[in-house]
Order: sequence, then C-alpha cells, then structure tokens
Amino acid sequence: MPKRSLTTEIATAVRVGLDVALLNAAFCAAYWVRFRSPLTSLVPVLKGVPPFRLYLSAFPVATIAFLWFYKLLGSYTRRWRYDAVNEFFLVTRGTAAGMIALMALTFLLPASHTAAGVKYSRITFLLLFPLVECFVWAGRVAANAAEKRLYRRSTGKRKLLLVGTGETAARLARHVRRNPNLECEIAGFVRCPGEKGSSSRIISPVAGELDRLPALLEGGGIDELVLTNPGLDHARVIRIVAECEKHLVEFKHVPDMFEIMTRKVDVVSFDGVPLVGIRHIPLHYPWNRFLKRAFDIAGSVAGLILFAPLIAACAAAVRVDSRGKAFFAQERCGEDGKTFRLWKLRTMVADAERHTGPVWARANDPRCTRVGSFLRRWNLDELPQLWNVFKGDMSLVGPRPERPHFVNRFREDNPRYMARHSVKSGITGWAQVNGLRGNTSVRARLRYDMYYLENWSPAFDLKILVMTLFARRNAY
Repeated sequence: MPKRSLTTEIATAVRVGLDVALLNAAFCAAYWVRFRSPLTSLVPVLKGVPPFRLYLSAFPVATIAFLWFYKLLGSYTRRWRYDAVNEFFLVTRGTAAGMIALMALTFLLPASHTAAGVKYSRITFLLLFPLVECFVWAGRVAANAAEKRLYRRSTGKRKLLLVGTGETAARLARHVRRNPNLECEIAGFVRCPGEKGSSSRIISPVAGELDRLPALLEGGGIDELVLTNPGLDHARVIRIVAECEKHLVEFKHVPDMFEIMTRKVDVVSFDGVPLVGIRHIPLHYPWNRFLKRAFDIAGSVAGLILFAPLIAACAAAVRVDSRGKAFFAQERCGEDGKTFRLWKLRTMVADAERHTGPVWARANDPRCTRVGSFLRRWNLDELPQLWNVFKGDMSLVGPRPERPHFVNRFREDNPRYMARHSVKSGITGWAQVNGLRGNTSVRARLRYDMYYLENWSPAFDLKILVMTLFARRNAY
C-alpha cells in the first residue's frame, strides 16, 4: 500500500476545509449580489426578497454535493500534475456536476418546503456557478503554492527508484524534482541491458545494473519502483514485479506503444470467429468531427478578427528587422498524409536552409532573427495558421504537422507514426504544451499525440488551448 505521510494528511484536510469555507463564501456572495447589491436595480426582485435563513439552511446540502463531486474527480488525492490550468479544469468539472445536482434537487422540492412558498431564485443559481468557480479555483491555486513550500520542508518523502536511464526516466525525474507537492524524491536509477550511459545530469545517481535490483530492494528504503524502459522482455518484467511484491514496493511502468494503441479494442465475431481490432478513435465518428470543425471555424474567425492588428504589427516588425517577406509558406503533411501550404510569420533569415537542407530549429539557433526569436518565444509566429484552420487544412488543436522530408524519415523508424495523420493537424497539441517541440524526441511526441487521439473531447481541446498560453518550454 502506498505510504501516506502526516504532511499529506494535513494538507488534504486543509484543502477540504478551505473548499468548505470558499463554497459557503460563494453561496453568501451569490445571495448578496442578487438581493442586496446594485444588481437589483437592473434586474428587480418581483416576488420579494427571500429571507437569508432560507438559503442558509440549504448550504450544508450544497456543500456536501460539491465536495462529493470534487472528491470523485480526484481533487483530494495525490496527483502527478499540479498547476493552475489543470486545477481550473478540475474545478470546472466538479462545479458543473454540483450545479446540475443542486438544480435537480431544487426542481424536485415542493413549494411548501420553502418559507412562504418562495422558490429559490434562478438568477441566484446563474450567479452561483461563476462565483463558486472563481472562489474555489483561487483557493486551490493559493493552496498549491503553500503546499509546495510545506512539502519542500517535509521529511519522510516517498523514495522512487527508476529502472531505465533514457529520456523517459529523465523527464519523470525532472517532473518529480520540480513538483515537491508529489512528496517524492528520486533514490536512484537502474541501468537496463543495452542502455548507454546517459550524458544528462538529471540521470544521477545510477545505483547499478538491472541484475543488482534484488540487492537494492533488499536494502530497504525504496517505496516505489517505476519501470521507464518499455523494451524489456516479458520475463524480466515479471521478475521485477515479483521482486517488488516480495519487498512491499509499489510497482508502476511506462507502457510501450503497442500497449497504448491497444488499450481500447473492438471485438467482433464472424460466424463464431472473434476478431480483435483497435477501436476507432473519437474523431472517427461523424458527430465528433462535426463538433470539432464547428469549433475550429468559430475559433479561427474570432481569432483572425481579434489578432489581425497583432499579426499586422508583427509582420511590420519582421520586415523592419531583416530582409525578406514577412510571411513564410512551407509544405507540410496533414490529414491522410496530404500536403498543404502552412503559413507562418518569418522568424529566420531569408533562405535559412540554403546550405543545410531541411533541419529542425534548435536552441539559440543563429538563423533566427531578433524579432523572430521573440515571436517564437511567445508562439506569435503561428498566428497566421488561423487562416489554415479556417480553410480546413488544419485544426486549432491536433498533432503538429511535419514537413514531408521528416515524415518519410520518421515513418520508417517509428511504428504507427502515420496514425497521427488520421486527423487534421493542429496549431497546438498535447505534445507541444508538455514541452515536446523543436529538437525533441519523436517517440515521446508520438506517445503524446496517440494519447490525444484516443482521449479527444471538446473539453480536452479547450484545456490544451488554455495551456498553450503558458507553454514556453523548448519554444525556440
């Protein structure tokens, strides 16, 4: 059973108590705004102001309803990601579910249940959603910041042993070290057969080779083992799991691409013969594609109108800063592998690849202009792609399109690489907001793209768009 520290217990109790206080503050604020604030002059109260005690008596039930849905969504359990954007969407889902439950309850209550037959105000309910959302989300952000400081000083953290010394292990270690809320620390790394010594300073200390794993676990002090090398054969994985069970160490692993592809399968039968296939991704269904396209059209039109002055200003700055055109068109591979012309603001010197051929941009790339570096840093060079979205070449969110030169190379080395072309490419994507852009691992990007395809929803797209506003890692 995972170890749970006193610090975690206290932090969880404080978080629940804070939610209770903020929920009731939001309830009171909704009543005041509707019946006591200047709003009453704009929207008069026609049937008299109901007594506050009528609403006060409903607060306990409402509080329990919201807390229950927050709990179901994992608000009070340890998570691998703590940030304002994820917290916002978590609170939104819980608040929406709580509001639906409250509206159902009040609809079922007879008029005689309320004082003098007064029904609960519909306008108060409309005010309640944004107020609860703002109060609780602000409290969560403040709580996360306070918990970070608390956890940095806490003792008794869970010891993680990472099996593998590759890029995945380095990413996990970096995430653990940046998020003290996880209350974990890296005890060390175990090198698997065939792995070369990593030059990353993140991969330290290396406790030894895989054959030393039983001795490392025997020594105690390890709470959790994470297998980050999906290439180990089945027999070795079984032995690692057995060793973990023997020493009461929790086991987790990073799945390989085949596991990711086949988590969801369809089983059909032809004349008694079962056939197993990979289930269609959500965007293969016509209704979902219609919803996504409608969202793309609305978003691209709004974006083109809203950002037209900014695009014009950036284009002028590009022309003044360096010789060449302000806009830059490049051939990319999109849905079904078809090519299209992608538009960007030019960020590099003219004919940047004349001597090198197609190459990826890298950190501190000498080909970037001064204005171009700024545009890349703030993702402003991608704004002209709103035109591609409006035309139907791209989507607001999806796997990033690559040039045909790179696609032909990657498809040979990476299984299922072309599966990411089963939907429209996007201006931004799940891989990009998680820092996988520029000269980063193609395999890691493919894992994130496949996760997006399997788990698409309108809410997921909205979440990625919001996260894009804060995504700066590897923006060069």
